[in-house]
Amino acid sequence: MANTTFNGSVRSENGFKKITKNSTTGAITTNSTYDTNASVGGTLAVTGDTTLSGSLTRQTPETIFKYNYITCAAPIVTNLGNSGDGVMATEDKFGLLFFGPNNEMYPSTAISIGAYTAVGKTPQLDGTVPATDTATTQAGFDIQMDTESAAATGVEMVLAGGPMGGNNNGFTVGTHTAAFEATFNTPDWSDYDACGIGFRKVEDFNDGHVPILDAASAGDGIYTDFAAFGAMGDTNLEIMTDLNDSGTSTSTDCGASVPVDGQNLRLKIDVSAAGVVTYSFVVNTVAGAGTLAAPATTAAFTFDDGDVIVPYIFTSSDTAAADVLWLKDVSITRTPSISYTN
Repeated sequence: MANTTFNGSVRSENGFKKITKNSTTGAITTNSTYDTNASVGGTLAVTGDTTLSGSLTRQTPETIFKYNYITCAAPIVTNLGNSGDGVMATEDKFGLLFFGPNNEMYPSTAISIGAYTAVGKTPQLDGTVPATDTATTQAGFDIQMDTESAAATGVEMVLAGGPMGGNNNGFTVGTHTAAFEATFNTPDWSDYDACGIGFRKVEDFNDGHVPILDAASAGDGIYTDFAAFGAMGDTNLEIMTDLNDSGTSTSTDCGASVPVDGQNLRLKIDVSAAGVVTYSFVVNTVAGAGTLAAPATTAAFTFDDGDVIVPYIFTSSDTAAADVLWLKDVSITRTPSISYTN
């Protein structure tokens, strides 16, 4: 049928459909429908003002956090002060706002591990930022905190939201797959007894958790369920886990896999939809790049079905004169996305 032009309204009691017909089989495919509810297959381009009545259902992006110290704006940190300006007791909270490569905003929440004094260093972009990262570039988002003046100090940071989870950063085991990777660098890895990434079941912060990772021993990890991976117990690459608040965390030395002074350390944790956790890493490559591989020794761990977990970063110093610690690149994805209405 040729094009038809109507002068006046076109009405239908049962809606309209836009279809395509297979030239070989004659099969009809409905591309879009226009009825009380409209379904548009393809791109919807709107010119002019648009009025929407009722609620709008949206999908969260599968990438819930994306940061690189070169391609993204410098993160914003709230004032570090509770009892006084620039002074925090251990477990005092503060907020951070990271920006993605397209100016996406990723609010995050952190606590001080150990007391933070007036001589502490507010997390900030530090060093000469190059056009392109190298495996040994001495720059990034400095998360050193008060490690220049006190040992066993650092930070626990829940990314893309708060410790209680939600649509922004909660992963439901049995529904979502998770992938979390981060690249760190420091001139001297022996200055840090803990630096790594993990997932933990939702609950409020507890400053007793990171010191257990710091010791890299089978103590009570405090949080009921967690899987942590990184440099622990000085320069060892370690895995530490606990399930259902056992009271004794499992610590696994990953063997010959160790970070190297002045070189990037990229860590990754994957969690399958069934809750199975796997670990990989690479050293001496550009931030966020390089071929990841499982450590020489690993440990089996599975979160319980239905658990809601959140991603976090942890650090703790070995010395009162620790060197700078740079966070250079972070990527977190959650599949599938979550629908919500606003």
